[in-house]
Amino acid sequence: MIATCKPTSIVAVLAVFVTIACARPALSAEPLSFPATSFEILKPDTGVAMGRARYRVEPIRDGGVLRGENGYFDGQTDVETSRIELVGQGGKPKLTEFDHTYYNPDKSILKRAHVDLKTGAATCIDNSAGQKSEQSDVLTIPDDTWAGASIVIPIQNFLRAGDKGISRPLHAFSCAPTPKIFSISVDIDPGPAIWTTYGAEAIRVQVKPDFGLLNFVVAAFVPKLHAWFDPNDRLAFVGDEAARYYKGDPIMLVKKHGTEQDASRLAK
Repeated sequence: MIATCKPTSIVAVLAVFVTIACARPALSAEPLSFPATSFEILKPDTGVAMGRARYRVEPIRDGGVLRGENGYFDGQTDVETSRIELVGQGGKPKLTEFDHTYYNPDKSILKRAHVDLKTGAATCIDNSAGQKSEQSDVLTIPDDTWAGASIVIPIQNFLRAGDKGISRPLHAFSCAPTPKIFSISVDIDPGPAIWTTYGAEAIRVQVKPDFGLLNFVVAAFVPKLHAWFDPNDRLAFVGDEAARYYKGDPIMLVKKHGTEQDASRLAK
């Protein structure tokens, strides 16, 4: 059965974007084809650098594997993999397996989120604060379910289809702290604006849980989750602000404007 999102689990949806937080590369015009992309990890309130992230897609026979590594200056690291298959006529991208593992400085596991979207088998591990928690479940997975950095793919498809000033529904997997599927709303700004942190124009997208009739009641308690895309660079993902994981500290990812972007243009 799909785990439904309740008001007591509102902050849980942050874990879905930890990794919009934990890094997204810039997609090219072709599905799952884009170069490795690097980001700075910043503290949102001060802009102080906390670490660096780098993501890439490795092609496989039936699609690609999105791989990301985030390194923090205190020695912690994150490793994320999303297996994405191209299905049906036209090769529509579909997430089939997701894993995000968070490591302590000594390389022991701090947290882990894993889901096999073909079987619905999901596991959430939490070893923080001295606890040893492993919770598993078999979920019913809607066809439009994404997780972590991979959620950038359907958002870019919305933008490339010309969506502006509207909302689009999706589903997302998260450990919150148990395995759950959330209904989410992707709200797209009417047009681009200067994103100061990036230093250039970007289109802002807000991603938030959809509680249906409860949206008005719980809106004040839902953290803001934002992602930005460059309209002058094939709608490349250039950054976001979210929590690192469920109930984790907020972090911001920012691609340095004009470095890798300019290099890729010169290579054409």
